[in-house]
Amino acid sequence: MKDFFKYFDKLTFVLLLLLAVIGIFLIYSAGHPTQEIYYLKQTAWLVFSLLAFFVVFALKTDFIFRKAFAVYLALLVILALQIVIGGTVARTKSWFRLWGVGLQVSEFVKVPLALYLAKMLAQFDVINGKAFIKVLAMITVPMALIILQPDMGVSFILCSFVPLVILLKRVKRSVLAVSFLLVLLCGIVGWYSVLKPYQKNRIVSFLNPSAYKTSTGYHIIQSKIAIGSGGLGGKGFLKGSQSQYQFLPARHTDFIVSVIGEEFGFINTSILFFIFFLVFYRQFKFNFQNDEEFYFVFLFNGLILFQFVINVSMAIGFFPVLGISLPFVSYGGSSLLSFFIGEAIIFRIKINNYLA
Repeated sequence: MKDFFKYFDKLTFVLLLLLAVIGIFLIYSAGHPTQEIYYLKQTAWLVFSLLAFFVVFALKTDFIFRKAFAVYLALLVILALQIVIGGTVARTKSWFRLWGVGLQVSEFVKVPLALYLAKMLAQFDVINGKAFIKVLAMITVPMALIILQPDMGVSFILCSFVPLVILLKRVKRSVLAVSFLLVLLCGIVGWYSVLKPYQKNRIVSFLNPSAYKTSTGYHIIQSKIAIGSGGLGGKGFLKGSQSQYQFLPARHTDFIVSVIGEEFGFINTSILFFIFFLVFYRQFKFNFQNDEEFYFVFLFNGLILFQFVINVSMAIGFFPVLGISLPFVSYGGSSLLSFFIGEAIIFRIKINNYLA
């Protein structure tokens, strides 16, 4: 056990913990006007996530990779059951209650999916048509179940695995051409047959939010006002007018960046982004023992990077509002827990080089 913590990446762990603690302070500010106790719930989730982190960190990586597919299948069964018998909360069936605690099961799919995709990629020299179909099937099955809930945010984040796979592995040009046509076809079918009117309005409104200022464009307009009014140094903690007077919707989840932008300004927002940069830099750059480890690290951290970019883009009006949170910072216990579990595996992979 002494060797475990001798080679443990303490700096990166402190950075992740710092992001989560910053998130709790921002969540406190976001919920302050209504006396919501989201920050207390998030604190409890952080404690539980840290416990889970060290439990997973103690497991051997070969055991984790072996069990990934079984966990993936179990989560698919739960997602399917949610659609059939699950209760509806906020127009979705994304939540599963266990001992009175709400769990968003779709958030946990990210980890075993990344693990098993990493195993699959390690088996291929070049991704041909057959291999690409297998990869797509692994990604699209949970995506389809999550869309049926419906939860566009998590399902869209799972899409990031497709370009990541293409970047990490050489893919035949014919496969790329066919996949592009399939994406185009799925987009057309999804627009006319899957997406609900309010979801379409969210996508259209980001192009011209002023035309939808009383409906789906309202979020983007208020977010821009909040960030712009913060200036360089911000208005001060608990002094943001857009957040404290409740003009800014979803301020503790999707638009947490708008809260820090308004209350702490551009400089402190940049510091938060720099902390993310340090985490990504340290988590991407180290030696790997095998291909499975390499692919998992890049797939999982790539997903977090993708989610980070999309959330920030939403807040500044460069992307439609899809219900995508800021990793480690936004309110969401299931999201926080899943990210810490995934990072625990990466931390374990890091020390494997020294314990071998």
